[in-house]
Amino acid sequence: MKTVDSTNKLDLDKTWHEKLRQEFRSARITDEEMCNAMKRARDELSFFADPHTSVALSAAEKLGYRLFQPLGDEEESSIGTAPVVAIMATASPCKFEETVTVALGKDGWDDYFEKSFPENAKDLLDTEEMPPTLYRWDKDMALDDVQKVWEHHSREIIRTKFDCQVG
Repeated sequence: MKTVDSTNKLDLDKTWHEKLRQEFRSARITDEEMCNAMKRARDELSFFADPHTSVALSAAEKLGYRLFQPLGDEEESSIGTAPVVAIMATASPCKFEETVTVALGKDGWDDYFEKSFPENAKDLLDTEEMPPTLYRWDKDMALDDVQKVWEHHSREIIRTKFDCQVG
C-alpha cells in the first residue's frame, strides 16, 4: 500500500496477474453491445435493464454464458450447453433516461416509464433539484482538518435543508 500511496497507482507483478486470470474473466463491451443487450433483455426476458446490468449481460454472453435462452428449452443449439450465470442488477433504468432512450428509442422509454418506472421515483420528478455542493481543500490544511470542515458543512446542509439534527 505504500507504493499505491506514493505513486497513486497499483502495478501487479506477472504472478498476480496470472493468479487473477485463473480466477476471473472479463470482456470489453462497446456502447452498441450494451444497447443491444438492453434491447434483448426487454424483448426476450421482459426485463428493463439499466446500462450497468446491460454491460454485465453482454459480457456474460460474450464469455459464453447462457442468458437469453429460457431454461427448459431443449432446442439443440450451442448456447443450450453453455453454463448458466446469475447477474445481480445494481441500478434502475429510471436513472438513465438518455441511455435507455438511445438503446430502446423514445417509445421504449415511454413503455418503461408507463409500465415499470418506480412510483416513488415518479414522485421525485417534480421536486426541485439541489445544486451540488463543492468542497474545497485548503492545501495548507491537514486531511483530518479538511474532513472535519467538510463534515461540519454536510451537517449544516442536512440541518437547514431537512430541518433535522445529525449526530
